Amino acid sequence: MARLGLARHVFVCRDEGYIVVLDLKQDRYFALDAAKTAPLSLVLPGWPTSPAGEALPESAIAQAVAPLVRQGWLLEGEAESKDATPVNTVIPERELIVEADRAEDKVGLGAVIAFVTASIFAKFALRFWRFERVIRRVADRNAKHAAAPTTPFDIERARKLVHAFTRLRAFLFSTKEECLHDSLSMLEFLARHQLFPSWVFAVRARPFAAHCWVQHDGVVFNDTVEHVSSYVPIMVV
Repeated sequence: MARLGLARHVFVCRDEGYIVVLDLKQDRYFALDAAKTAPLSLVLPGWPTSPAGEALPESAIAQAVAPLVRQGWLLEGEAESKDATPVNTVIPERELIVEADRAEDKVGLGAVIAFVTASIFAKFALRFWRFERVIRRVADRNAKHAAAPTTPFDIERARKLVHAFTRLRAFLFSTKEECLHDSLSMLEFLARHQLFPSWVFAVRARPFAAHCWVQHDGVVFNDTVEHVSSYVPIMVV
């Protein structure tokens, strides 16, 4: 059987006995039995589980491949696909939101305007745009900045801005069950100040839960280390 690749809009990770799949086009997560998908590692580089024991017949491999091909997750051809190696992100060690909450910096008018603009845009984009378009916008912006960085990431400046963001956030929305809006709002707010951290998406298989947060290196901006450490990253934008 020919070598296959993962479609570029698909991301995978393994948690316990499950492979979790994120399909950006469908804006959905799927959970697959890791053992049943093990034959995929023979034709799909980077697949996060592999068969144990004797070599598998071609029919067993084809049986594992067929459902993923029908879903549009597996493709032939390097130009349109990628390997299935799960993302590797820095393990968080520091939480900026706690440091920001302790700060006493004043919030200026410019920060208020940037916050309101970012929050409204995030709400609009998440409601009216396809999720894939939202992700692509952030990814393209971060890639453009990374290709031509002007200055090192200023974590102290980020702390002050996160402080302003968290103080203003209480007037417009709650973070409860709103990690998408909270994270996208913060990314847009920081981008208006020329700071471009990553957007981390992660999952937990049992019981299933999905979460996202803003992070730069080992610093989490809008969550705690304890909380995010209970999830397995599946996509980093």
